[in-house]
Amino acid sequence: MPVSFSVMFTGMYSMRDVARMAQQIEAYGFDELHVADDLVFRPAWPMLTVAAQHTSRIRLGPFIVTPQVAHPVYHASNLAALDELSGGRAICGMGRGGFNPLIGIQGPPKAIKMLKEAYLMMQRMLSGDRTPFEGEFFKGTKDLYFQYEIPRRDVPVYIGTWGPKMAHMAGTVAPGIKADCVANAQYLRDLGAQMVSGARDSGRDPSKLELIVGPLCCISRDRDRAMRTTKEMLALLQPFLAPMTHNEGILDEEIVATAEAFNSGDVARAVSMVSDKAVRAFSLTGTPADVIPQIEELIDAGATNIAFGPPLGPDFLEALELLSTEVLPHFASRRH
Repeated sequence: MPVSFSVMFTGMYSMRDVARMAQQIEAYGFDELHVADDLVFRPAWPMLTVAAQHTSRIRLGPFIVTPQVAHPVYHASNLAALDELSGGRAICGMGRGGFNPLIGIQGPPKAIKMLKEAYLMMQRMLSGDRTPFEGEFFKGTKDLYFQYEIPRRDVPVYIGTWGPKMAHMAGTVAPGIKADCVANAQYLRDLGAQMVSGARDSGRDPSKLELIVGPLCCISRDRDRAMRTTKEMLALLQPFLAPMTHNEGILDEEIVATAEAFNSGDVARAVSMVSDKAVRAFSLTGTPADVIPQIEELIDAGATNIAFGPPLGPDFLEALELLSTEVLPHFASRRH
């Protein structure tokens, strides 16, 4: 399957910068724009609204929204509105949500069932189906439907996960998965195998499914600066990356100590505690020449979309230019 290339950014950037950033991403020839809907940053929907108004080709959407923070009907309505505004370019990712513990929301004991119900509820709303929905986690009466014309009834909603069981479930219903913070090709290959298994178990054609991988990305001509920037981000994110951290042999006590240093303001100490192994497992970091072989490994592992994740680089615009002029041309023959 041909490969597409996307950019993901978070709400760490000013709303005033979103239009220019989105225009640059589109002008540089990327296929999609993903905006993280993380609780600790600006929300995705207003940023996507601005991006949609200032672009014309690129597909765009939130990656990911979580049904434990807002109801699936709310997400479906926002998605339909974005699709209308963008002229049919909306996409979406739905998952458990990494930062939920910060507001006291723990994962339900039946997380896979919860997320499947949320996905089916979104599909029900977007398709205009009025059949009563009777789930364990979500319900809807026959009178629950959008009181406006839905412009497109098959907006793609992917399952965001780095867990094998969730990937298997996604293969039974969704058009694919997105695995953020994954740069380990074997780990991605195993997730893809689970998604394919789920598709086959439910009689679906696995060749039509997408395997989107969204490694953290930090591209710069200054390799050392890129490494420091990635380690600073991982000091914040590592507590939320289980079970991948366990798979990589990163000890919980190491993660906790690093996070405590970061949250206390001792960023330099936190950075010094993040291992090079973690950088390699979760990110594409270094010069363009450094990351091209890693990207090749991910594509060989089955990735159909490489979504370059935050922070993109120590300098966002420099990193965007390097990706466009030195990385993407290397994969021109494999693109859509």
